[in-house]
Amino acid sequence: MFMRLGISAAAGIGAAVVAALIVTVIDLYVTGHGYGSITREVITLAQAGVHLSIGDLGMLITAIAVAVSTWYLVGNGA
Repeated sequence: MFMRLGISAAAGIGAAVVAALIVTVIDLYVTGHGYGSITREVITLAQAGVHLSIGDLGMLITAIAVAVSTWYLVGNGA
């Protein structure tokens, strides 16, 4: 159980790092061509201290999806 949790957490963190690098490259490309940044705040919950951009959402969804799918695949022996 703890091994499965560790593997899933490591996969999620690794995917988040890769997604952050991809978001950075895309943002540099987009802003370099005169368009708006994808790291501009679009979701704000000031009471909870949450300020998310499209890039943040992409990274968060990627990390969660990879961690959950890894949990499932490791549990089924795939």
